[in-house]
Amino acid sequence: MAKLWPDSLPAWVRKDPKRKAEVRVYKKLAEVLDDQFHVFYSTPWLRTDEYGNETDGECDFLIAHPEHGILAIEVKGGQQISFNPRKTRWIVTGHDGREHTIKDPVQQARSSKHEIWRQLAGYGGWNNRTIHLAHGVILPNIGKIPHNLGPSRPAKVFCTAREFRDDLRGWIGKRMNEGNKQKKEVAPLGADGINALKKLLVRPVKLSFNIGVKISDARDQFDFLERSQYEILNFIPEIPRALIRGGAGTGKTVIAIELAIRLAGEGKNVLLTCFNRLLADEIGLKLKQFSRITVWNFHTLCGKIVRSDWESEHSSISKRELFDQVLPNELYKAMESNPSRKWDVVIVDEGQDIRDEWWVAIDSCLKDGGKLRVFMDSNQKIYSGSRKGGRNMDAIPIPLNKNLRNTKPIHIAASVHYSGPRIVSEGPDGLDLEWVFANDRNSKIKRALEKLKKLVSTEEVAAEDIAILVNDREVKEKIQEILKVHDVPLLTDTVNLGFKTVTIETVRRFKGLESHAVILIVDGSEMEQQELAYVAFSRAKVYLCVICSKREQVLLRGKD
Repeated sequence: MAKLWPDSLPAWVRKDPKRKAEVRVYKKLAEVLDDQFHVFYSTPWLRTDEYGNETDGECDFLIAHPEHGILAIEVKGGQQISFNPRKTRWIVTGHDGREHTIKDPVQQARSSKHEIWRQLAGYGGWNNRTIHLAHGVILPNIGKIPHNLGPSRPAKVFCTAREFRDDLRGWIGKRMNEGNKQKKEVAPLGADGINALKKLLVRPVKLSFNIGVKISDARDQFDFLERSQYEILNFIPEIPRALIRGGAGTGKTVIAIELAIRLAGEGKNVLLTCFNRLLADEIGLKLKQFSRITVWNFHTLCGKIVRSDWESEHSSISKRELFDQVLPNELYKAMESNPSRKWDVVIVDEGQDIRDEWWVAIDSCLKDGGKLRVFMDSNQKIYSGSRKGGRNMDAIPIPLNKNLRNTKPIHIAASVHYSGPRIVSEGPDGLDLEWVFANDRNSKIKRALEKLKKLVSTEEVAAEDIAILVNDREVKEKIQEILKVHDVPLLTDTVNLGFKTVTIETVRRFKGLESHAVILIVDGSEMEQQELAYVAFSRAKVYLCVICSKREQVLLRGKD
């Protein structure tokens, strides 16, 4: 099997319909080439001319062999490809029947061949010499090309469908002049040439990346992955009551937001509610331009609907009784007495946080014949027993089983605290968790601030992409005071949502939210609760730094 760079394609590449042909070629090259061949996928290059002007390009595949030199390959998919020699235009017809003008694939492969050779020849660390250079175009869906397309486009540079299927190895051998005697001045690429290519094409990427770059790269991948989860919305339009269940990172909130937007576009009045005020405020900011969508957390919903004199009427009861019983009951009464205020659709996010007795009040907000959509976590370690999470609402369960929000290391770390239907990680490989050890509160805060400074100044992570999460309100307040003294911008409450600031919050209040980079301070026994550990570990999308003692690390890592 060929040595591939990368050794596997990430999910966002495999699922991109525009890269379907490239994925097929990647798999076929791995199958037909032996381990003497090195295959570099998607190799970008940049050239600067004598006037400082830049030209960039990309080689779909670069094949290198110590004896046979280098072969640069351009891949073009589509159901039909045509070439107009009069206008020198290439046109590809996609699976949808649409035509697109594309760059000359032969010229692209030729330019990549020469540019990579130019950069390799000027690269230190190997004995510069003349080697065999070749280029070619793979058209895996196209029938045989009957004749040359001009002096610079002979038919032999093209590998079409039958040759790709039956003799790709043979075509590569011919392009690399395998088995033929080379010119006297042509030398083998050699092991030193292979190593120089790896340093040129691979090592700079590995050495130059920082956490900020990693977050930037992952952002597009996550956006693509999360959109792929929208497909589930096509299966539930006619279901009166749907219960969409999945673990952390399966895109529940993203789907809930997209669902609300689609329904509002159909002319429906939509209520989107949840328990967490911070989560409701963030969703509300994203949906504020949609007049048909109302976003309130549950108790704000109660307060908005219930008449204004309720507080004076119940001044003698405790705050807990007020929020647990009185307000939900008053909401039910208000909606039943004035049905005109009800919504066509009610969407509940983080449904596992809704107490069983509140579902009657939520149900009262729905018009007759309206539809209920409940999104909840499927973690049975946490949400079993007392909280049924909408199961008493006669809702049809719909599973979500792909983690599309977290990198694989973060998914694995959070899974220690998860028990339920299997969740498959589709996120990028990502960075390993970083563990920073400290034994007392002050030391942990100090380490967290040191890490924050490094993320912003050295790792080039944007402030708005960082959250410091704590499990103790006193720790939060102490960090706030220190950062205020040093004039570091903070997000301390929902009023500041949307500004470019560092977020500092308790794990409980950050439930349902996410951040690309998280610094988690573990202080006190509260984090030993399964729920908080599960929530805390799953908030980070790309980078997670856990600051704790070694004893706390053992508890948080479980059997791992």
